[in-house]
Amino acid sequence: MSPDAPAAGPAPARTTGPGRSGRRSAIVSRRRTWGPLTLGVGAVLLAAAVSIAVGSRTLSPADVLAGLQAVLGDGDHPAAAVVAARIDRTIIGAVVGMAVALSGAAMQGLTRNPLADPGIIGVNAGAALAVVLGIQLLGIGSAGTFVWLALLGGIAAAVIVYAVAAAAPGGAAPLTMALAGAALTAGAVSVTAGVLVSDRGALDTFRFWQVGSVAGRSASLVLDVAPLLVVSLVIVAFAGPILNATALGDDLERALGQRVHLARGVVALGAVGLAASAVALAGPVGFVGLVVPHLVRLVTGPDYRRILLGSALVGPVLVMLTDTLGRVVMPPSEVQVGIMTAVLGAPGLIWLVRRTAVR
Repeated sequence: MSPDAPAAGPAPARTTGPGRSGRRSAIVSRRRTWGPLTLGVGAVLLAAAVSIAVGSRTLSPADVLAGLQAVLGDGDHPAAAVVAARIDRTIIGAVVGMAVALSGAAMQGLTRNPLADPGIIGVNAGAALAVVLGIQLLGIGSAGTFVWLALLGGIAAAVIVYAVAAAAPGGAAPLTMALAGAALTAGAVSVTAGVLVSDRGALDTFRFWQVGSVAGRSASLVLDVAPLLVVSLVIVAFAGPILNATALGDDLERALGQRVHLARGVVALGAVGLAASAVALAGPVGFVGLVVPHLVRLVTGPDYRRILLGSALVGPVLVMLTDTLGRVVMPPSEVQVGIMTAVLGAPGLIWLVRRTAVR
């Protein structure tokens, strides 16, 4: 070997074992996140396009595009008013679907109860009762005031349900929470019906709001509930780690350094705030908060960070498509979205129960 020849150094280290395996796992994890996320965003945009294009009054694609240009620009077209109304209800439907689905997912995680949603826990009934009492006793008739009444009623209902369930021998177990929510819902519905029967003015103001509808509502109503909606959305959107820790049980949750009651209280306020915002915008829309988290869980698994993200995308799709279906199923009349979600949600829930039982 020549003395001028460079000395052979150590062979470059090859990345093997855990390092390569870790990068591969990170790539697979990113693909599993971005793939469904892209698909979900595409589904939301497609559902919005269908909601704008389809309705009880038939418009050709050319008329829809011309009306859309007239609404977005300064032009004029005979279809502009119809397209503008469809845009408003599409925006309301997307916001309501996202809020209700996220609220249901957060409540299911907090209570460790797969049946929890704003309707079954009694939040919707409490919010509706507060709004009816506000209409009758205070003469309130604006959505901007409805939201605060709905929030007050929703929080009161959640507190009462938790207190009643906690007083049971087994504590606030999933079954006692569901039973307490059913009892409160029955009582609140009875009082609400009694008030409406005795006050025709309150009935006229309340009847379309009661069934859950996004029709005839201006998109500007979202601005009235925006402060509560945004704060609640931020709280619930970042609640995934808290909900994952809650699923492990109280002891492990404390072992992880989490302030159990404070964390759950903040997330519960966010969930009730989302439900109250949705109720103030469109009235009680049932089954969305119950069914959507279960559908998302079939794809994402038990990680609540993914369940919340998926629910925020699937909820708007479900509400926009059911509202669109309600416009065309009985032309020229329309079926309210709250009725359509109940009609379609009941068999969907039965299918989910049977699928879970089979597994």
